[in-house]
Amino acid sequence: MNKIFTLSIIFIGLLISTLLVVKHVDRFGPINLTTKTCLITGASSGIGKYLAIEMVQRGWKVIGIARRAELLNELQTQLGEQNFISFVCDVGDIKQIHLISESIKAKGLQPTLFFLNAGTGESTQKWQPLLVNHQQTFATNYFGTIAWIDEWLLPVKSYGGGTFVATSSVAALYAMPGADAYATSKVALLHSFDSLRRQYLYDNIQFSIVLPGPVDTDLLKGVVAQKLPFIHNAEKEAHSIVRHVFAGKKHIEPSWFYAAMMRLMNILPDAAIMKFL
Repeated sequence: MNKIFTLSIIFIGLLISTLLVVKHVDRFGPINLTTKTCLITGASSGIGKYLAIEMVQRGWKVIGIARRAELLNELQTQLGEQNFISFVCDVGDIKQIHLISESIKAKGLQPTLFFLNAGTGESTQKWQPLLVNHQQTFATNYFGTIAWIDEWLLPVKSYGGGTFVATSSVAALYAMPGADAYATSKVALLHSFDSLRRQYLYDNIQFSIVLPGPVDTDLLKGVVAQKLPFIHNAEKEAHSIVRHVFAGKKHIEPSWFYAAMMRLMNILPDAAIMKFL
């Protein structure tokens, strides 16, 4: 009996070690540094703002995309006009994405790294219609991400390769009540980027997905935020994301606590979880 137990422990240890080694080795190639230009959506606040600051500090030129011109102008003043070029765009509008992309190309800018970070997430209220909220959420969170890839996939190929990074969420791992539209859009992003990564595996086009935990942004506020044990700092989250992207990670989960908690909640009875929500 002791021999079986010992062999079992050895087997489990070897299995875990193998998985850790494979996870460490299975990463995409180096970031294309040819132009050192990146594009960031949702760049006016939250994670997007600090992604822009982080990338400028690394010596990159940043193309910042957001809806709020005044916040973009403030960030441009802070970072410098040569380092941060801003464009006002509602990423929920595919036509605007096309027009802005054409303007960027006309200026001779050649981004090879894309942080597709913009997102929205209105809660669905009980007994209320679902369709409009789902359509609006998907327009920004999902189609507003895929549209940028459509615009830039072929140009990036001509630049010698590039990397697309999408901001999903730990909500993709567990859907809270009222988060049906938001969580589903983030699941769609997760699977879409996994599929695209495999499809372009040998084309020097890389796709990385980020699953942040709750972050101190405008999107997270009110009663929901008060129920959480803690909220992450947007600046630290952005720093972690950039560090992992340059390390070649395909799946980035800056918040191990919330990622683990969401996975655990999936196997617990709904009735038990609802008592705490």
